Amino acid sequence: MSAVLTAQPAFARPVDASAALTRTIEFARVALVIGLVFLHYFNLPGDHRPPFQGIDPEGPRLATFVNGFLTFFFFSAVPLLSAVSGWLFFGGGDRAGQGIGRKLRGRLKSLLLPLVLWNLATLALAILVQRVAPTIGFAQQFNIQVATADAWDYVNAVLGVTAVPIAFQFWFVRDLFVTVLCAPLIWLALRHAPIAGAVVLAAVWAAGFTLGIFIRTDVLFFFYLGALARRRGWDLGISAGATLSLLVAYAALTALRTLAPLVVDMADPATIAWLDVVTRLIRPLGVVACWGVCLQLAATGWGGQLARWGGFAFFLHAAHYPVIALVKEVLSRVMPATGEAWLLAHYGASVLVTLGIVAAAGVLVFRLSPAFYGVLAGGRRLA
Repeated sequence: MSAVLTAQPAFARPVDASAALTRTIEFARVALVIGLVFLHYFNLPGDHRPPFQGIDPEGPRLATFVNGFLTFFFFSAVPLLSAVSGWLFFGGGDRAGQGIGRKLRGRLKSLLLPLVLWNLATLALAILVQRVAPTIGFAQQFNIQVATADAWDYVNAVLGVTAVPIAFQFWFVRDLFVTVLCAPLIWLALRHAPIAGAVVLAAVWAAGFTLGIFIRTDVLFFFYLGALARRRGWDLGISAGATLSLLVAYAALTALRTLAPLVVDMADPATIAWLDVVTRLIRPLGVVACWGVCLQLAATGWGGQLARWGGFAFFLHAAHYPVIALVKEVLSRVMPATGEAWLLAHYGASVLVTLGIVAAAGVLVFRLSPAFYGVLAGGRRLA
């Protein structure tokens, strides 16, 4: 952690390194989940093109560029969070494998239990809204239609066995739990064929294979890289200069990807396929760049304040959707549509209001029952 230890006395470095790394991880958790809130804003009002395509050549170009750019930029959030999870899971050197069973049991409470509870709550909300007010836009935001759903649809809605759960952001938690179940195999690869394991998983991830058990293999691949970094003792420090260079390069590639619809045919399936591969291959650069940014910002005063909210990250991840979908709909009715400026204002306001609502809810739940908050937040507490 050389980047965050500048000017520290030599005898203090081991302690400071551990504290600085913990602070950076807590900061990263909160900052990256806030990034996911931006990503999950999805379409601008009146624009039916998903931001995953990039700029809309025939629509509001500035607003769709900003939306698309931030969407692609924060595609690196889940991979970086996965790498952090792998790094934490396989701590302990050669003894890391001895605690896998205990850690697996712990993940039942910190991953599987909140996944079930939050999805049950979201399913109950979907049923209520679709029966009481089925014609409003908010009722269509859920990936289940209760009028036609069968028993298996409800199982998937809660557990995400073969499809994305109803609280769709929990695909990450679902895949992380499945990855943890694969921990014994990952440990064998780390001990006996670490580089070969990374190469194989990189090929699987780049090709978009799900291996039949994952929603996406982003979590598996970057979890493995984080574990490999811990196992090999890689230096996690990135200097301010290197961070700036990485960030500029990542932002430039992200901008080019966002602008791609201006020069390529987005109606061509082959074009979409290779653009998806290009988008995926940009993410490792984004992971390193975002980690460098987290290192630099976590060392600041306000970064330390944000890091204190590390125990809020899981709760925010769990609760921000469908809150942001409802906020979008309400704001669309009360804020007049007057062009690009309105669209960008609606974008920013929707995210800020969502963050405020979820933060207030989290603090309220924690004050009423820290234990219940801990269940909902994957075992975490507010500072």
